[in-house]
Amino acid sequence: MSRRKIISIVVLLLCMGTIQLTADTIIDSVYADPVLDGYIKFSQNNQNYTVNTLVDIYVGDVGIAQVPPYDPNSRMRGYVSFVLPQIPDGYEVDSAYFRLYQLHSYGNDFQGFPIWDVSCGDTMFCIMDHIDYGNYLDPSDWTKGDPGDPGTLHTNIGIISDSAEVGYRYLDITDYVLDDYTSNRDKSQYRIRFPIETDWDYRTDYLDFVTSNYTENYRPLIVLYFTSNNSIGDTTFPVTKNILLYPNPIEDELMIKFYMFKQKEVEISLYNVKGQKIKDIFSGSIRSDENMLEIDMKSISNGIYFIKVDEKDSNPIVKKIIILN
Repeated sequence: MSRRKIISIVVLLLCMGTIQLTADTIIDSVYADPVLDGYIKFSQNNQNYTVNTLVDIYVGDVGIAQVPPYDPNSRMRGYVSFVLPQIPDGYEVDSAYFRLYQLHSYGNDFQGFPIWDVSCGDTMFCIMDHIDYGNYLDPSDWTKGDPGDPGTLHTNIGIISDSAEVGYRYLDITDYVLDDYTSNRDKSQYRIRFPIETDWDYRTDYLDFVTSNYTENYRPLIVLYFTSNNSIGDTTFPVTKNILLYPNPIEDELMIKFYMFKQKEVEISLYNVKGQKIKDIFSGSIRSDENMLEIDMKSISNGIYFIKVDEKDSNPIVKKIIILN
C-alpha cells in the first residue's frame, strides 16, 4: 500500500480549530490562504503567464479545446499557502500533514490519470515542492521549486497524486513545516506540478484540485501536532526505558516492547484523537526485564490513536500510532 494511502487516515482529524488531545498533545488545523492558493498558466499561444486565484488548482497541460480560443500545449502549475499558527507555550512541532482534494483527472482528453507520451510516461506522478513565494502569487513564481531559483526551499518533496480517483490526497510535510518555523517564516508554501511541463501531443493531461473557494470539508488544509516539551524522553520518566511500538502503521497486530528496571504495576490503554479511551490493552504486574506484549487491533477502525503507558507512580507516557486495517 502506498504511503499516500497510509497518510490518508488523518481525515479523521480534519476539523476546524484547535483540539486539546491530552496534556501532552494539541492538534491544530490550518486552512489555505484564499488569496494565495490557485495556479499559474503559461499560454503557448501568447507566450505569457497568467495568475488565477479563487478558482480550482489546475496542474498539467492543455490540449485542443472543444470551443475557441484554442491554446494547445499550454501548461499549469498549482500553488498553496498556509499562515502558520504560533506554537503554544511549552510545546513543539511533532508532525504535520497536508490535505488536498482532487476533483477531476484527465488523461489524453478522457477521464483517467494524465498520460504523458514520453519514454517514462505513466510514471510521471504529480509532485510537490516546498517554496517561498511571499505575500503575492505572480508570474515570477512559476519557477519557484526549480533547482537554483532563490524561492526554492526543497524540490520534489513527495507525490501528492498518482491516481485518477476523486477524493482526498495527503502528504507528510513535517520536515518542511519545521524548516519554516526554524527559519522564522510566517507561511508554509508549496508548488504542485508534474515533472514534465507538456508532451506536445495536443491532448489534455491535467489534475483538478479544489481551493479555499470551496466549503471547509474540501479546502486545502494542514493538520499540525504539537507535543509538550516535557513529554516522551524527558528525565521525568526515569523508570520505563525504550518503549517501542511496531509495526507503525499497524494492520493487524501491535507489538509493544519495553524494558523495566524493576517489577511494577502498569496500565496500557488506547485513546482516540478526542482523548477518549477506546480499549484497555493491559493491566497488571510487569517483571523487571525485557517485556513483549502482542495486541490484536483487527477490531479497531482505521485512524490515528495514542497508546498511553501509565506506571502509576510516575507520569504516563503517550505515543502516537496509526491503524490501517
